[in-house]
Amino acid sequence: MHRDIVWEWVDRPGLEHLSLAIGRDEIVAESLVVVALDGAPVRLRYRLRCDGEWTFRDAALTLDDAEGTRSVRLERDAGGAWRVDGMERGDLAGCIDIDIRATPFTNTLPIRRQAMAAGAPTRLRMAYIDVPGLAVSALDQEYTRLDPAAPPRRFRYRNLLTPFEAELAVDEDGVVVDYPPVWRRRGGGSPASPRADRAC
Repeated sequence: MHRDIVWEWVDRPGLEHLSLAIGRDEIVAESLVVVALDGAPVRLRYRLRCDGEWTFRDAALTLDDAEGTRSVRLERDAGGAWRVDGMERGDLAGCIDIDIRATPFTNTLPIRRQAMAAGAPTRLRMAYIDVPGLAVSALDQEYTRLDPAAPPRRFRYRNLLTPFEAELAVDEDGVVVDYPPVWRRRGGGSPASPRADRAC
């Protein structure tokens, strides 16, 4: 199944166009983000690949801004070892998913992969990619499923290092529809794709 999704930034000028291919054995997301950060325009392209169970495998990001072009590549092998630009990163041990600062899409990975019980907070460690710097670090986050329906449509997200939290509305594929006060979807339908019961 293929989907094209557009998000608008609510708190600043910006758009993202995501092309998402959901297959039985592989999921590939390719996206372009154009946004003003700290008053300066930034263009970010990323390609992210998961296996058919929504477990992260690798990602490549390229960013253009007033300082030039820079890029970063992340890989996680089947044993859980991480590499960033080919270098082993033991500090990312325990991370399963990635979180790219400039997109709501990476919230979909834990939502689809984790079997979250309604009302029970789930603590996760993410390989967090800052934008525009593209620095990679481990970050603890928390998701709480708010909706007992299957598939669920509402989650609470918390950054455990800051006071930030948000209530996310998602579609039946677990893709963000509304993420106040940062993003809202402006284009792209929500066709259902097969979902494993464990991901609900």
